[in-house]
Amino acid sequence: MILLIISLLTLANSDCIPYGVRQSLGHYYSALNDINNYITLTFNSQNLCLDYVVQIITATSINNIQVTNFSLLNMTDVYKDSENVIHYETYVYDVKIGQFDSLIEGNQYTFVIYWENALIAGPFYFNVPSKSLNYSSKFIVMGDMDSNWKLNTSKQTFDWFTNQIKKTTHYDGIIYLGDMAYDLEDDNCMVGDNFLRNISLFTSHFPFMLTLGNHDSGHNDEFVYIRKSFATPRISEYDNAIKYNDFYSFQVGHAYFVQFHPYKIAYGNDDKTYFNYTLFQMEQELSRIRQHENTSWLIVYNHYPFYCSNPDDGFCEDHYKKMQLFEDLFIKYHVDLCLAGHQHTYERDEPLAYNKVAQFDKYENNTYTNPKAPIYIVEGAAGNDEIMPEDIYPPKFYTKFQAAGDGIGILEVKNKTHLYFEHRMSANDSVVDYVWIVKTNVVPDDDDDKVKDSIPIWVWILVGVGVLLIIALVSYCVIKNKKQQKTHNEFI
Repeated sequence: MILLIISLLTLANSDCIPYGVRQSLGHYYSALNDINNYITLTFNSQNLCLDYVVQIITATSINNIQVTNFSLLNMTDVYKDSENVIHYETYVYDVKIGQFDSLIEGNQYTFVIYWENALIAGPFYFNVPSKSLNYSSKFIVMGDMDSNWKLNTSKQTFDWFTNQIKKTTHYDGIIYLGDMAYDLEDDNCMVGDNFLRNISLFTSHFPFMLTLGNHDSGHNDEFVYIRKSFATPRISEYDNAIKYNDFYSFQVGHAYFVQFHPYKIAYGNDDKTYFNYTLFQMEQELSRIRQHENTSWLIVYNHYPFYCSNPDDGFCEDHYKKMQLFEDLFIKYHVDLCLAGHQHTYERDEPLAYNKVAQFDKYENNTYTNPKAPIYIVEGAAGNDEIMPEDIYPPKFYTKFQAAGDGIGILEVKNKTHLYFEHRMSANDSVVDYVWIVKTNVVPDDDDDKVKDSIPIWVWILVGVGVLLIIALVSYCVIKNKKQQKTHNEFI
């Protein structure tokens, strides 16, 4: 029946059929803690079509949300004065759903989309992650994927998602590590348009938490298409005229995720303002998380790997040098895991600090206990037609495992002491590598020293003087009491 209605509506007005249905985690999971924005739901239509309604179906109620927020993505206008002539327009709609719509953290729900009182898209199941520290979170990690299928390279990953959705498998979201469609603005943006349509297979079910890659930059290096097409929980203070608006962070369970976009830094741009502000953003957020949040795990992701084994890519030779000030922060604030894409393989490296293997208490059975620096993982093997290596690269001294071929990662934060990551091959869902990170000291050993060092010396002086005064007062009282007792005895 649903297919019949959609077919009839398609014949009647295909320009109003919503496409590219996608979710992202909302500002409930950011520092804003907005209880009415658990999920931001986004979709497109070819023409401006009002009267969309998103219906949220819970166990006890049905909630209808009128879609009123929309914008025109006019790429024709973006390039009107450019040699890159593009003819493309689409309307982008978004709606925020949360506690007001009867959603409860940790539960699974269904939504459908109506237009002019007719069911036009769905049903789609989705989960609302929890920020409770008792919650075990589970994310898909992947990057560097297209959906052109000229060489059929990413089809296995799409098939993997189809199987997961058939089983209504629970995931809290997708950490997407950049580079999509190859490239979004090609063929009058139709490559990007088709990509939105195709990935809605899974983005309609799992929040899509992306970072931007070099293949997402567009013809003018302004990342217009991707920025306008995907919602993320950006903090408003970062949305300014010079477009430092790609930085965001979010919490699920016992993990805090920080995403950043060092595009200019990666490609050697000498824009000091960009570098310094990006560094400032990172320190402000890592410091805030460690001082004010109770989460144990801190995970940072971007598109460009600090470390990797590809001998033919300069990123794998010296990118860590460009990012040394960021690495300083990762070590200072005890970042546990760094995720990146860009290389079209899977690679897991040792805990690293400044191109050296960092200390850890123990490593056995793929388990690190108390590593002193982040573990670096490259997960860029979701599949694309540009290049997919048939074999792994010569390992470097820090390379622990590599895999070639279509694959995705699964990240599970079990609790405050145990984190698990595995790499699966898309073709057969087999696990070819895994790693555990275990913390026996959830609070870093040097935190007490940091607290001690952070207290001004005059405070310690006052404390010392106070202690001496208390000792003197107690001694005086004891001596006085003895004299009174002696006097009392003389009168008996």
